[in-house]
Amino acid sequence: MLDWAGDLPADWSGEANSPNELLPATVEPGLTSRAVPMLPPIQPPEPLMPFYRLQKMPNIQDVRVPPAPGDPDPASFRPAAAYAPPTGLHPRIFRAGLLEFYPWFGLAQSFESNVEMTSSNPIADFYITPRLGVEWQLGTPDSIYNEFYDTIVALNGHYEAWADLFYRNPSFSAFNQEVQVAGRIGRSAAIWRPSFGYSDVTGSNLLMSELVNRTQRIKTNANLLGEYQFTSQLGMNQTFGFFRLMHPDDGYINYAVGRTQQELTWKVLDQVKVTAWAEYRYSSPDQGSSGSEYIGGVGFYGKPDPRLYTELRIGWDMVDMEGYVPGRRNMSGLRFNGWTTFDWSSRLRLTLRYDRDYVLNEVDVNDNYVSTLVQARGEIFLGGNWYVTPYFGCSLQEFETSPRISLQIRPELEVAYALPGSYYPADSRVFVKAAYMNSTSLRGEEDTVVNWRFSVGLNCKF
Repeated sequence: MLDWAGDLPADWSGEANSPNELLPATVEPGLTSRAVPMLPPIQPPEPLMPFYRLQKMPNIQDVRVPPAPGDPDPASFRPAAAYAPPTGLHPRIFRAGLLEFYPWFGLAQSFESNVEMTSSNPIADFYITPRLGVEWQLGTPDSIYNEFYDTIVALNGHYEAWADLFYRNPSFSAFNQEVQVAGRIGRSAAIWRPSFGYSDVTGSNLLMSELVNRTQRIKTNANLLGEYQFTSQLGMNQTFGFFRLMHPDDGYINYAVGRTQQELTWKVLDQVKVTAWAEYRYSSPDQGSSGSEYIGGVGFYGKPDPRLYTELRIGWDMVDMEGYVPGRRNMSGLRFNGWTTFDWSSRLRLTLRYDRDYVLNEVDVNDNYVSTLVQARGEIFLGGNWYVTPYFGCSLQEFETSPRISLQIRPELEVAYALPGSYYPADSRVFVKAAYMNSTSLRGEEDTVVNWRFSVGLNCKF
């Protein structure tokens, strides 16, 4: 017989608990009770990041062309790491924000054995170089940490001012400044990249062929690059550019160069495109002949391997200079440009740049030259924030109206200690640098120019 008193619950207000429920969170890790996936919060990248964590390409179009293809000044040594993605062992990191500013300062003490780059009676002197600058970023930056562009419009720019203050020869002292602005309009299938640069720098010009005296050079360049993706494989790039070099000193030649380049691209691998391109340039010096160049060729760029980025454009240049000049040689011929960067390991990056171009002479009228330039750079992380950066540049110049052929070599070595920082892990540093330059004539009457430069200093970016 049922015992109602014993079988009923002691608490008549409720029932006994049911068995444990099978909630989503108890079945699948990472799910809440509403079965909504909960991803772990994104952790900011470590200040010192090895290569193997940086292999993802930044653009939704997979393969990105350089922001400003080619160098705006065809006469100078190209920076070995320019346009390389990402620059350095530890790449740039931008703060998350619609508008961000990054001020910085630097101070260096240097010695130069041949301040005016003369072949005889060289003047040696010490000088100190204080620097101030600021960089700004509006909108989504072009960064390896972005998988897509959040903003249709973006702008990146920097301004830098510095002074070279000489001890024993104060007449060599000069104030220098530079501003660079690069923008991005659009995303996905159509992107336009306008850019503008201006610099006012006084120097003996370690980087160019004309190695005479210290002079003031004012450079202005403007470019517009359009990137279009018609299908998943077919695309097109258009470039319109202008460059102008001015000298307040009447002893030098001023000139302007206008150019346009049209390029068709075809994706052959997931991260590799081949190109067919054509370029037109018109050069106008204020002394000597003006003229046109018609250049065409083929090339490729991309990442055939996760650790390798390579780019090469090779073609033929037809040079058509106006007027008759006695002894002028036809400088038409082979042209090429590009660079390759290889991440050998998490501690070593190798970069190689190669270029062959027709350059206007800023000293001798109608004696322009074809410059074949090769640059190699290694970036070595020793551990403990220590870096070693060896560099070697070699340039061969073949002149148009004189029989000269000259060779320049420029090795450099920098040892640096990176200061702690989250956004500029490789730029805030204390460094020691040694550089050597030798310009000698392989054919023709031209004296050898030699220069040594030693520097010690620091850069701090915030």
